[in-house]
Amino acid sequence: MVMGPTHAMSGAAAGAAVAVVTAQLTGAPATVAATGVLAGVTAGAAVLPDLDHPSGTAARTLGPLTWLLSVQVNRAAAMVAELTGARGRASGHRTTTHTLLFACLAAAVTWFAVDRWSHGVTVGIFAALVLLALHSLARPWARAWGAVGSVVVAVVLTVLVSQSLPDMLTAPVMATAVGAGCLVHCVGDAVTKSGVPLFAPFAPVHGDRWGRLHLLPGPLQIRASGPGDSAVMGLCTLLLAVVVAQGWRSGLIVV
Repeated sequence: MVMGPTHAMSGAAAGAAVAVVTAQLTGAPATVAATGVLAGVTAGAAVLPDLDHPSGTAARTLGPLTWLLSVQVNRAAAMVAELTGARGRASGHRTTTHTLLFACLAAAVTWFAVDRWSHGVTVGIFAALVLLALHSLARPWARAWGAVGSVVVAVVLTVLVSQSLPDMLTAPVMATAVGAGCLVHCVGDAVTKSGVPLFAPFAPVHGDRWGRLHLLPGPLQIRASGPGDSAVMGLCTLLLAVVVAQGWRSGLIVV
């Protein structure tokens, strides 16, 4: 699979794109604050599917707390896959949470929650997802001393956001950001040798309802932590910069 930092950076680029597209559709420019919040939300959502992996970076964000959550997500994902025709899956990792269906469900839940409870839920979603993103972006040596730094930064950012929540962060926009994050995670894993069951359990791949989709031919498929992963990370960073710069130049992102 693609590593956590690459997932988070691809999500940040997608979040900035959500801000720019929303500004273009509504005719109301996105503020720098709104763009930053959406980039943070989508970056965290781009790590969210890996909560099905108890040994992964996301599961270690808050120590035993997120590890226990990850174990339950893994079991639930495995159960859903088994009940819908998965063949010989020993683990829930890279099953249910790595599908288009999960991305749509995450977006739908976000839409409902933000529409129903508004400010508090929006801030809560931002806090949780930006924490996932920060922990994933941290270098391995920085993670060794725990999540304290990520928590402190996440709390500070959350307090700042809660004081003046950007008007752009409506239920549809937040839902789009979360759904986009989950989807770009799947796309990132689909360029690796392992692939993802993106359209499971509805569209079989080679006769398997949970067969894995690969977006690249074998020789071009990348390995986690390898040169290909680093190249994708660099490309996502460049894409983030280009989206923000173009949004600024076109007046779609303002102070």
